[in-house]
This record gives sequence, C-alpha cells and structure tokens, in this order.
Amino acid sequence: MPKFVFSLLFLLSLTQTLCAATADLKFEGLKPYYYVGESIQFDLQENLKTSSRFHKVDLWVAVELPSQDLLFRTPQAFTPFSPIPQAFRTTLDSTVNRHRVLEFEVQPGYGGDYTFYAVYVEEGKSLITDNFNFTVLRSNVARASTTLSNRVLEPNGPDITPPPPPIETKLPAPNPFTAVAGDSQITLSWQPVTGAASYTVDWREPDGSDRNLSLSSTSYQHTGLINGATYTYWITGVSVTGLEGNPSITVVAIPKAAERPPAAPTHLSAEAADSQVVLNWPAVSGAVSYNINWQIAGGAVQSVPATTTAYVHTGLQNNLNYTYWVTAVSATGLASSPSITVVATPQAPPPPPPAVLAAGESFRDTLKDGNLCPEMVVIPAGTFRMGDIQGGGWNDELPVHQVSVARFAMGRYEVTVGEFRLFVDATGYQTEAEKGKGCVVYRDGLWQYVKEANWRNASFTQTDNHPVTCVSWHDATAYLDWLSEQTGKPYRLPTEAEWEYAARAGTETKYWWGNEIGTNLANCYSSGSEWSGKQTAPVGSFQANPFGLYDTVGNLWEWCADPWHSNYQGAPTDGRIWDRSDTSLRLLRGGSFDNVPENCRAANRVRVSSDSHSRGRGFRGCADVTL
Repeated sequence: MPKFVFSLLFLLSLTQTLCAATADLKFEGLKPYYYVGESIQFDLQENLKTSSRFHKVDLWVAVELPSQDLLFRTPQAFTPFSPIPQAFRTTLDSTVNRHRVLEFEVQPGYGGDYTFYAVYVEEGKSLITDNFNFTVLRSNVARASTTLSNRVLEPNGPDITPPPPPIETKLPAPNPFTAVAGDSQITLSWQPVTGAASYTVDWREPDGSDRNLSLSSTSYQHTGLINGATYTYWITGVSVTGLEGNPSITVVAIPKAAERPPAAPTHLSAEAADSQVVLNWPAVSGAVSYNINWQIAGGAVQSVPATTTAYVHTGLQNNLNYTYWVTAVSATGLASSPSITVVATPQAPPPPPPAVLAAGESFRDTLKDGNLCPEMVVIPAGTFRMGDIQGGGWNDELPVHQVSVARFAMGRYEVTVGEFRLFVDATGYQTEAEKGKGCVVYRDGLWQYVKEANWRNASFTQTDNHPVTCVSWHDATAYLDWLSEQTGKPYRLPTEAEWEYAARAGTETKYWWGNEIGTNLANCYSSGSEWSGKQTAPVGSFQANPFGLYDTVGNLWEWCADPWHSNYQGAPTDGRIWDRSDTSLRLLRGGSFDNVPENCRAANRVRVSSDSHSRGRGFRGCADVTL
C-alpha cells in the first residue's frame, strides 16, 4: 500500500480525537456503484466549526485507484486528477465551502474500486514528509468509496457483445532449422516462431516409418539412434488455438560413433634454467601434435602448439613460478585430458662470490646515476677494552668492559657536503633544520638557532669537501637508507662499540696517537690547526689512524646507531647495537672543532635528542656495510 494511503487510513481512526481541528470535511453526492454511461458528480463539503474563517491551511485531495496507485488534485482550479507522485495543495483564501471533486461519464475499461480522501493541513506542511505528525492536521480526514462497472445499465439489455475474433492465419515455418549428428544421437535446434505455443517434431525412421512428438522448447536431442543410419526431420509451429503452421525445410542427419581422443601425456618433466624452462614427455599413440599450456603465478592460461615431444620455453622472467601441463591432439583435432602439472622456476646462475677484501682495503659502491658512494675501509674483526681505560673520564664511560667486534666496513671520511647534496638533489629531502627553526650556532657569545644556517651554510665556509653539518640522527639515517636503496647493500650508522673500536684502531690511549692532543693532529680547541675553535676542516686534513680512518678526533661529533644508556652496566659484548624502547636520546662520539681536547677522547660519550641539529654535528658515512 502506498505510504500516503497508509497515512490517511491510519489517521481515519484518530479523527474523533483531533480536538484541534477547525473544520469538518465530507464528500456528498457519491453513489456506491456506477455503470458505463452514467455521470459521476460529487462535491467536497466544508463545515466550519468556528465563526471566523481560517487562512493558514492547505487542502489535500487524492484518489486511490484499483491498482492502489494514487492520483492527486492539481492546485486552485480543481482540474482533473494528476498522476504526478507528489501532493498538490491549494490555500483557502475565499469563502467558498463546497468544491466539485469530480464530474465525468463512466467509460468501459475503468471498472474497479476507487476511494477518495480529503484533509486540511497546516499551510506548507506535508502528509508525506511529515508522516504521522498529527499536529499538522487542521480537520478530519474525509473518505468516500465507489465501484465503477464495465457494464452498461439498460432496462432489458445484456452486456455489450464483444466483436468477433479475427481470422487466425498460419504461423510461418521455423527457420533456420539445424540437425547436428553425434554418437547414437542427433541434436535439433530452431529459432522460435512468434505466436507459437508449441512445436511438432516429425521424422522418418531408417525403415521409412514416420514418427512425431510435441514439445514447447526450440531444441530436441533425439537419442538411442542407430549409428550410420539416415534420419530425416522437419518442424511445425502450433498456435495457442492448435492451428499448425507451415512446416520447415527437411534436414537429414546420420549419427556416428564418437571418435576417442588420445591418451593424456605421461611423465612430463620440466627443467628450469636462466630465463627458460625445458619440457619433455614420451610420445602418445594417435597424437599428431601437442598443446603446451602454462600459467604464471596464478595468472591467465597461455598455450602454444608443438609437433615434437620436447619444448624449450624461452624469454621467461627469472624467480617466477611457471606451471605447465600438456595435452595430446589427434588428426581430427580431438584433445586428450591434460597431463599432470609441473612447476618450474627459471633462475639466473648465481653470481660469482665477491672478492674478499683484506683489512685496510677500501671500496666505493656506485649510485644508480653513476655517481660514487662514500669511500669505505674494511675494519678487521677484533677484541678491545671499551670505556675510560686511562681514568679521569666520566661515570657514563664505566665500567670498562671487553667487546668483540665482527669484521665490518666504515666510511674513511665523515660524510661530505658534496655527498649529501647528491641525496638531496635526487630525493628533494629537507633536513629537520631546514623544516624547523634552523641550526644551532655560536654567535655573539651565545648558542642560538640561525634560520639560514643549514647543511648548505652552517655560518662558515662550506665546500663540497667539508663534512656535512646541521644534520640530526634522523637526517643521517635517511641518507644511509637512500644509499641502501641505491646499492642494495645494508648501509647504516655504526654502533657505539664499533665506533670506539674503529676510532681506537688497536690503541688504549685517549687519542689513537697518545694521551696528549699535540699540535696539528686534529681539529679542536688548542690543537694548533688553522681551523681550531673556528669551523670544520675539509675531510682528510689530518693524519689517518692505523685503520685508515680520518677525523675520528675532533672536526665533528658523529652520530651512532644506539639509544642513550647512562653507563655500560649490561652492555652487549659482541659489538651489536644496544637497543631500548626509549629512543628519544641518541649518542654522539668524537668531539668537534669547538670542543676542548678532553671531549674529543675516544671514550667520551654525549647524549642528545635524536632530532637535534647543530653546526658541530655530522656523521661518518655509510658505516657498517657487511662483507
């Protein structure tokens, strides 16, 4: 039932309780039954319950058809009902209180039950969108029903006599009509004939006798036939009244014994090689060719014919699984059932083992654009004492403990401005200093952030051969991750143990050359170099340590991989990273150009926030490439 009718019917039961209604509506003049030719005339009567006329209402009038669909009155003029599925309203603005609802002569074909509804609704409200919101009503719901007949009411007359039926014509012949012979059977099919309720299938047996049957479908499979015998068929369409149409053409078919396909190939083998797979199988009796089928990792099935019992599948992608099966094909094109499936994975021959570099030897990997990575030096495996061996250091350098370090590689120099520039130009990377407040520099007797001081300009002369500064721990690891992606090798920062092992280079003194800073051996306060206390020196400006590493004393603080621990209690003894859940603080080692010599000792440790950045901090390039 439509939503609007349901709403009105529901409201009918409530009209007696609607005390707020200001008018009483009712239909007048509608008879319960009308015949064809009679005139329907009836009105909607408005009976006011108050002395004053109300102007803030809309009149809704609708009729429910025998189909239960609704038609609504058009506005104002009360012209014929409209099928548009929306409510039409008219605001009362006159003193007319009787409205002609309908006036027409009953015509044949409109028989059925009709129900009319009328109600006043608060102006601008809707019985559809405000369904069951009874406060919008301003009257009762008027309802009246009638039934229309399809018969003419005459004093002595019967129903209108229907016209005689038209003369039926024969149906056309079914066309096209085909017969396909098989083993002991023939399959018939034809196009449907317009107006046919059924079809008669006629056929002549090999002995000359005629048979037939009736069916409603447009195909028939005639089974149990004699192979090699001749059968003749024709089809006729039959109308609803039983009138047979014109017969189809006759077709002749001879069933024959089915040909058997070859046996499935057996013992299929697949041998994978570089970018190819070689297939082999024994010959199958009765087969003149074979179909080789394959599928790549669940993808689409592909196939290729072959006349031999071997096939070399070339141009394949290495390291993908290829699934194969083979079918045998007879001279008439019948294919066998498939063989077993075999899986093969083409693979490139393993590369020759890389040459093992000796301790102290160096190498440089190549980036994808042809530029070179930082130079790496092979650091030999070994065992050393880690911490404040000489005494006089800090508590976080204790206890002194023995650590064994595996063979690894470490950057010969600190990462330079030129090397870091390749990374930034290739990726568009911005350091935390560039995205944030800038870089910490010493200016006018104070440490302060300077916006223009970034890795390109750390407030002092920077060339591509100077070490990159103003980089955080995150910036350093981003650069090394990029090197790993470019080369396929595991570049990373050194662990704290690896850094101290490489910086000491087999010594146990404060600096790898002794316990005194000396003159012009490193870049830090009171070290006697032209850069001491002023700025970084170009990498490699001082003598290398016994492992071939430069600037492990001074020049720049260097980031390590480990989070900060306040001392060495429980520290690992195998040189691996000492991890923890709190990684907000990281380690710096080695001192910088503006640090006193005491801070540049091999054992000295500094904790800083992993996102901090200043002109005294850099990192040692591409530490720890495993060999």
